[in-house]
Amino acid sequence: MTIPVEQLQSLNGFTIIELFELKLIQDIHYSQDNPPTVVLYRFHAGTNEINSDIKWQDNIYNAIACKAEGFETGDNTVMARPTLTFANNLGTFSTLIELVNNFSNFNDLARAEVKRIRTLAQFLDDSNFSGSTGNPYGTADRSKELEQQEFLINKKVIENNQICTFELVISCCW
Repeated sequence: MTIPVEQLQSLNGFTIIELFELKLIQDIHYSQDNPPTVVLYRFHAGTNEINSDIKWQDNIYNAIACKAEGFETGDNTVMARPTLTFANNLGTFSTLIELVNNFSNFNDLARAEVKRIRTLAQFLDDSNFSGSTGNPYGTADRSKELEQQEFLINKKVIENNQICTFELVISCCW
């Protein structure tokens, strides 16, 4: 028996909401004398019926067309090498890579920090839902989240005018 995709992606109180932060690092991706306008990007994949920005702990996570996969660790001998794939049809990630590479040749966002944050829909801020009733799945609680995972971008795997994919490795510290 298979479960229809619509049911798997539907939103309910126990739906895991996956949020990400991508942080550029001074002296690796930009100079102290010429910092970019944005060094911390917050985003989510826009799945599970939430196709707009999400507010979590007073931060806005932009809905960006992306696919995050491979976070499973398997047995003790295999380290996870997850990937993040972004839509690049507007050249957003190519532009970011170009800006970083102007400071550090061929860096391609290597060693940028990526944080994976997960919570349940029932704990999302009331402001994420239309109507006066607030969160229809539960009570907003900004302290409720699964253990955060921290990664570094290991390398750019693919960059073209349609997608941009990065391989991540586990980070020892944030």
